Amino acid sequence: MASAATHRIARSLAAEAFKRNSRRPTVASGGITKNRLVRDCNDRPEAKAKLERLLEYAWADSTLEKYGNSLAAYHAYCDEEGISASQRLPANEFLLCTYASSRAGEVSAGTVRGSLAAVKAWHIINNAEWHGGIRLRYTLRAVENVAPESSERPVRLPVTAAMVDILGEELDHNDPLDSCVFSTACTSLWGQARLGEILSDTQSKFKRGRIPTVADLKPPIHIGWTKGKHGDDAMLCKQRIPSDPINAVNHHLQVNRIPTNLPLFSYRNTNGHLICLTRKKFLQCCNEIWSRHGFPAYSGHSFRIGGTTELLLAGVHPDVVKVMGRWQLDAFKVYWRRVDILATLHWEFKAV
Repeated sequence: MASAATHRIARSLAAEAFKRNSRRPTVASGGITKNRLVRDCNDRPEAKAKLERLLEYAWADSTLEKYGNSLAAYHAYCDEEGISASQRLPANEFLLCTYASSRAGEVSAGTVRGSLAAVKAWHIINNAEWHGGIRLRYTLRAVENVAPESSERPVRLPVTAAMVDILGEELDHNDPLDSCVFSTACTSLWGQARLGEILSDTQSKFKRGRIPTVADLKPPIHIGWTKGKHGDDAMLCKQRIPSDPINAVNHHLQVNRIPTNLPLFSYRNTNGHLICLTRKKFLQCCNEIWSRHGFPAYSGHSFRIGGTTELLLAGVHPDVVKVMGRWQLDAFKVYWRRVDILATLHWEFKAV
């Protein structure tokens, strides 16, 4: 199992990948001008170093890694266009607009916005003024209007309580892996949890403080790291159906006998050794069963949006669902499914 030091090393590597691409020498210029983290504090190197280390935690490791790749693509574009180092970073709005338009008609607006987000992150870290304004907003609107249909992701279907019940019927609840898979399914559905919040990336180690251990189970389950910020609590409530998360988690702990300092969702192999349940292994187990019942392959986020939909269909007030699901602003409305039924539940016969 990984230590906190291992996590710091992993984060440092991800951050370095981002920085490396932000400073990468280019064919056009021979090099990028010196990266000045805080331009008005050049006489305070210790303060700059401390701020640099801190700012690495403003983004998740996976985001930093993606941004590093996006910055490499941005530099490649600038190389092709013959844009000098002094002009590309910081970037003026004309360059931002031409870069955004370079793949218009080929990819979705979301892909273009993601690429620009990496460039904007460089400006934030380097305390450089961001020149994305009205012209860039209209450029992105145009990119969205000309995006091919093939570039849009299909709507992700929600996992339903009935589908989790099917898992419960076919899994062997006395088997360590099966009991772990079922408790994970119940928890991610009714807790509206992202799989990355509760499952490890690898079987042999985990990032302490990033996924819940047995000690974090109260309920609610304390999640060490949610999307873009430090931990929060996933609310679990007793249900009168087979997918009740309280019973599922309690049974899983009885079967797998997990120490309090180890991941909540881990299981014992045939040798009795504890293994972290990974997202890949979990989805493989679920989709193998669902495929036999005619369901398509589901993604991890389908559990979160499925839990949101189930609670709304049960008549739980949207504001309560929003708080329970740790949704930021009204982003959860994007994932509402079965709006036809929800409208009936919350509005029919309400008008005076």
